[in-house]
Amino acid sequence: MANKKLELRIIMPNVKSEEKPPQFVDMVVVPCINGELGILPSRLPCSMVLRKGAVRVFDGDSEIRININGGIASMSRDIVTVLSN
Repeated sequence: MANKKLELRIIMPNVKSEEKPPQFVDMVVVPCINGELGILPSRLPCSMVLRKGAVRVFDGDSEIRININGGIASMSRDIVTVLSN
């Protein structure tokens, strides 16, 4: 049985395509206003307000950090969307 992946969509102005993380990942950790939230596949849908910090993206053994200045994120149907400035 193949491992399920999350589809990650990060929408930020002035971010070049080569700086974006992989589109399909194992886990995403976002900096919420009340702490960090780890998102795995098959999670219930949710929305969250983000604070300044790093979105951590895990794919296999690699971790990518993307610094943000706040924003919003949502999870639905194994798709994580992060909107930040």
